[in-house]
Amino acid sequence: MGAATDFLLQLGQLSTGSVKALTGSFANLPRSSYLDGDFRLRRYSHFNYAAETLTVLPAKAFSQGQDLNKFQGDVARVYPAIEADIFNSQAFSEMFSKFKQMAAIEDETPIEVHQMRILGKPGVATEAAPEGVHQDGFDYLAVFVIDRQNISGGEICVHPNQDQAPIFKHAFDNGEFVVLNDKRFWHSAAALQAVNDELAYMDVFVLTA
Repeated sequence: MGAATDFLLQLGQLSTGSVKALTGSFANLPRSSYLDGDFRLRRYSHFNYAAETLTVLPAKAFSQGQDLNKFQGDVARVYPAIEADIFNSQAFSEMFSKFKQMAAIEDETPIEVHQMRILGKPGVATEAAPEGVHQDGFDYLAVFVIDRQNISGGEICVHPNQDQAPIFKHAFDNGEFVVLNDKRFWHSAAALQAVNDELAYMDVFVLTA
């Protein structure tokens, strides 16, 4: 594998079957007591992926320093694990396979996964990424947007530096994804808003290695 600085950025698309298989599980995401718990529902787990086999690693808290996350850094956040019927599915493995191949991630590299639903409200902007323009503190990052319902905004943005405008901005949907070098680029997401009074959300898997 080349150094993290060798890989830059790549776009991709999950298969239609995988998108369909993953969509329903987001309805089971719980709220949390953390600062974003009212508008970002989440599960979190980490895995090894080698020889096309996924191995669940022991549960742990998720934490980022204040230097990476000024919104809720230095907080050990404990989330419920991703459900077994999801991480045992071929659809879930497809995400790992594409992430690993695109970024040339070595076998046995731990990969952390956040499954999130970001809720929108009519007439009120919801910060999809309240951390602002940031890095996650890893070598590689992948954002898979599985579904968008009744929202405007929420575009994923890639920035060359924290204080620069995005060089890429797109409203991902239906299994579209981006894999990027987390040491080379910064990322953010535009605020989103419900377009009507019905349930409004963006469903996302974020993988980091």
